[in-house]
Amino acid sequence: MNSNDISFIKIKMYSLIEKMSDVEVEKAWEYLQILHYDSFIMTAIQKSKRSHRPGDIFTKEEALQILLFEKEDS
Repeated sequence: MNSNDISFIKIKMYSLIEKMSDVEVEKAWEYLQILHYDSFIMTAIQKSKRSHRPGDIFTKEEALQILLFEKEDS
């Protein structure tokens, strides 16, 4: 996407948000957060499939540490 496309999308989003009630905005935000987290986890899973071999084992703490490190990088 180029900057013109992004600008157009921002304008459309602001226009849409202005037409929504506060309750609708809150509900939409909840859905967007869920989608964002799902996307983050799916990206982390795909990266791990490329960087780890079968047999690599992490403890729960190590796995969480890797996920948190990945989140800080993005």
